[in-house]
Amino acid sequence: MPIVLDGSSLTIEKLVRIARHGEKVELDPKALERIKVCRVMLEDKLKAHEIMYGTNTGIGNSRRLFSTTNR
Repeated sequence: MPIVLDGSSLTIEKLVRIARHGEKVELDPKALERIKVCRVMLEDKLKAHEIMYGTNTGIGNSRRLFSTTNR
């Protein structure tokens, strides 16, 4: 039976089973819906040229560098 990724129940033990033993994973439908909602919000913010750390900026010491392309 695959490990279901739901955004809250992943343990170190399950992660080891996935990473080291090739355990199959499955995405919970409710988690997928949350991802879709967040994706729409992210795209809206990018269209509005909002600055979002790590999305259209660098990270850490590069945080003041901005990406001007949509990728």
